[in-house]
Amino acid sequence: MSERMNELYNLTQKAQKMELINEEIALGIYQEIFENYTPKISKTYESGIRLLEKRHRYDEALSICKRAMELIQEDQISGTLGRFESIQERLERKIKELNPEPVSPEKKSFKLNYKVALFFFFVLIAVFFLFKLSNPYEDINVNLEGKEALEGADQIFGTSKPGETNSDEQAYPITESMIEITSTEGLKNHDVTRINIIPQNETLGFGILVAAGTSEKRCQEIAIDVVKTLAGAASATYSDIKGPGIGSLGEIYDYYELVISVGTGITEDEIIARGTKNKGSSDIYWRKSQN
Repeated sequence: MSERMNELYNLTQKAQKMELINEEIALGIYQEIFENYTPKISKTYESGIRLLEKRHRYDEALSICKRAMELIQEDQISGTLGRFESIQERLERKIKELNPEPVSPEKKSFKLNYKVALFFFFVLIAVFFLFKLSNPYEDINVNLEGKEALEGADQIFGTSKPGETNSDEQAYPITESMIEITSTEGLKNHDVTRINIIPQNETLGFGILVAAGTSEKRCQEIAIDVVKTLAGAASATYSDIKGPGIGSLGEIYDYYELVISVGTGITEDEIIARGTKNKGSSDIYWRKSQN
């Protein structure tokens, strides 16, 4: 055995034994071998690849893998090409997972606009239908005949207040400025990614997108904060109505019903919290989570 082959043999034996004691030292020995020698046994290459892959150094492992494949094709080392092809495929997949292909600005913009458009559509649909689905009294068969004669009926059923008109023109319209102020303040919460507020006649639709992992309780807290912010902006615009306070979301909601959806997206399983409020109610009714 030549002196150089003897050195390679001793280094390989040392590296294999060191794997059981200290993998970092063993990896250093394998790297020294690959830099200065051409091992003839495929196991040596596999051991070096394994230690590098274990440390997520996939590019270096792939380089050794390709070198082994070239040597096998040249009949310079033992081993099967198929085994290293399998290793190559696995390493390339892991490299791709760590470095995903960048999405072009055009493609990203399309996805964002598509999602926003769907979210607007969802909130509009919710304004018309979610309120009925969310009614806390929907499972109770109630005879509403003569409800106006009941004591406190105006508070329970939201009947007209003295002097209140049924005109289609809203007494205190929600302006773009109020919505902009509310959105700006709401987005200061680190877990809020988008806020949509849609006035529709006497109903206000709130659509709030939050970060993944946000709890149902936190979603409700965010929604209440956004609702109160809008009430504060309304009271600053209309001096004759009061803003939010203890036990009150704000007097603006004596004139609007609320439909609230908070979630990470627009599909049914992405909505985390749903809430509604009648004009005559002081609190938001939160639907029980399906999860």
